[in-house]
Amino acid sequence: MLKTITTTRRGFMQLSASSAAVLTLGASIAGLTGCSKAPVASGYKVLRPGDIEILRALAPVILGGSYPGSLQDKAPDTLLHALDSLVLTLQDYARSQLVMLFDALQVAPVRALMGAPWTGWNEMPADDIEAFLHSWKTSRIQLKRMGYGSLCKLLTMCWYSQPATFALTGYPGMPQKIPAHS
Repeated sequence: MLKTITTTRRGFMQLSASSAAVLTLGASIAGLTGCSKAPVASGYKVLRPGDIEILRALAPVILGGSYPGSLQDKAPDTLLHALDSLVLTLQDYARSQLVMLFDALQVAPVRALMGAPWTGWNEMPADDIEAFLHSWKTSRIQLKRMGYGSLCKLLTMCWYSQPATFALTGYPGMPQKIPAHS
């Protein structure tokens, strides 16, 4: 049984050390397999082909019935380009942590250790992805909960920031600027 980490200074240090160890292990294995050195995908500034494969598999599960919505065939490209632009604006440290998470999720042995099925993301059934996400959401390990939150928030923010999705939420769009009278 996993030991619960308390919210004391010692607990924080234990969490930090264990999180660093897991990410370092995942990044090391990813580095050995070459995925962290993979070039950026064509048409993108940050996302690599493996990252895109992960995000294409996660998006329909995380976004549920609102995806692909009115965008239909354009939905994956629209979402991924919005996400690529958002990731580009992140600070270097946050971007590197996200890249390490993607690296860990790309390597089958690390992915299996983290609770995801062994199969590739593009072969995973939606039920397996849902179970994986639920296990991360409810995990006792804070690193998994943080990974779940990060992936869900990034995809959700990028999806609902698209003008074509405004109608799904009842958002009328950006307020019209009314010129001030002098």
